[in-house]
Amino acid sequence: MMHAFQDPSLEEQKADFRKILENRYRKVKAFTDTHHSEVVSALPFNSGYFMSLHLTGIDAELLRMELLNKKGIGTIAIDPETLRIAFSSLDEDKIDAVYSAIYETAKNLLRV
Repeated sequence: MMHAFQDPSLEEQKADFRKILENRYRKVKAFTDTHHSEVVSALPFNSGYFMSLHLTGIDAELLRMELLNKKGIGTIAIDPETLRIAFSSLDEDKIDAVYSAIYETAKNLLRV
């Protein structure tokens, strides 16, 4: 750790990682601001790590399992109406596809 803290490029590396997280946040925010659903709504968020979706008419654990088993998307069911997503682990170019799959899967579960 001491060696890492003494590295002259540490601040530059931290700034680079902050920018990556900021870009991911902005991409998720843009998606949730422009995609509206009767089933899924984004709860307020402002970090570059996690965000939660409020679900109406479907169970978060059921959605979590459907996403994991059929789409390979890992999420966390916080309670029956809240799904948490760690978007910090998503590459920026995958965000739209992952969130589209989440919204579509939620909509399809409402129909079942």
